[in-house]
Amino acid sequence: MKNTFIAWKAILNYGLVLSIIFTALVLVSYLVEPLVWVTDFPKEVQEQIGEIPREVYPLGWTIFLIFLALMITLPVLMNQNIFKDLQDKATFLNLALNAFLLLNFMNLFDAVVVDILIFGVIQPGFMWIEGAEEYIKEHVTLAFHFIAFLKGQPYLLVIALIAAAISWYRLRNKHRYSQPNHQQ
Repeated sequence: MKNTFIAWKAILNYGLVLSIIFTALVLVSYLVEPLVWVTDFPKEVQEQIGEIPREVYPLGWTIFLIFLALMITLPVLMNQNIFKDLQDKATFLNLALNAFLLLNFMNLFDAVVVDILIFGVIQPGFMWIEGAEEYIKEHVTLAFHFIAFLKGQPYLLVIALIAAAISWYRLRNKHRYSQPNHQQ
């Protein structure tokens, strides 16, 4: 992988932006309706909570689609910024690798800051689901968060590949239309 180009500074900068937006959305969604996150809990906690009211699902899907849009858009923007002057280095592998590392920065930030620090240590009252507090404390452990971090990897890889494909397409079209002999 001699020609691999990783833009660590851009990954850090865009990763912080993505992580802060992601964390804000998670916290606001917990304030609005903590039941949105029930499906992320272990089965024992889900069983204790019981059936999720139908009116919670549209909010859950809205949050999911916002997260998905952010996780595709920010890597595309980052790749466009990184490779605007380095188009000869803009291989699909480079685009995918930078996108994947960006998404993993956010995933690690989520695991450490949201899951462990905020949810595990600070434990704000609005993040607890009434009637399931003891089950959550018992079953949502460091091991649970670590496994969740690992389970996210295949999904992040697919999203990174989608972002890389969009970046590749945009960079190629930008390069093609910027040629002096291009006929329209």
